[in-house]
Amino acid sequence: IFADPVLYGVMLGLLIGSAGGLVSGMALAEFPLLERVLKPYVVVSQVVPKLALAPSFVLWFGFGLLPTVLITALICFFPLMENTLTGLRQVDAQRLQLFQMLGATRLQTLLRLKLPTGLPAIFAGLRVAVVLALVGVVVAEFMGASQGLGAVVIAAQGMMDTTLMFAALVLIGLLGLRLYQACRLLERRLLRARDLSTPQSRRSS
Repeated sequence: IFADPVLYGVMLGLLIGSAGGLVSGMALAEFPLLERVLKPYVVVSQVVPKLALAPSFVLWFGFGLLPTVLITALICFFPLMENTLTGLRQVDAQRLQLFQMLGATRLQTLLRLKLPTGLPAIFAGLRVAVVLALVGVVVAEFMGASQGLGAVVIAAQGMMDTTLMFAALVLIGLLGLRLYQACRLLERRLLRARDLSTPQSRRSS
């Protein structure tokens, strides 16, 4: 299963889309004017069904990994952007005032206060993006891939081979479960490291 092209599409698309969503969420959270200008366009771009875009991507970029990665990145972008924007605005007002009184710069406040505080919300978006990334890859493979689990599902449907089709669906489900579990494991470790680094945790220990 790990040699299947669907895994490469998931990982590349997830990486590109999540990185773009994280950076965009931080930019919108730090600059409200930018949010008011760009947020409507981002929402409209996400309302457009990605299944409708898939044939156009195949025409523009040809068959292969590139259209699959682009569709997956577009699907993963919005959950990370929205959750990052929400998480960075959940900072306690008193802590924010304390950073301002200590003369912290905007970047220092972002890296040392807002991002650690927003980690739970950011990882919630990442978990959603992991599941949607797998959906995006399989949908892209439906459109014209010659290999991959999505192509196997389409071929099995054409041959009326329900056994092969359900076997491919089970593999897709298992892959999604393992990726979700890996995301949860990374989240627990990072949140534990964050909690251990806080002054309250050091005093209680």
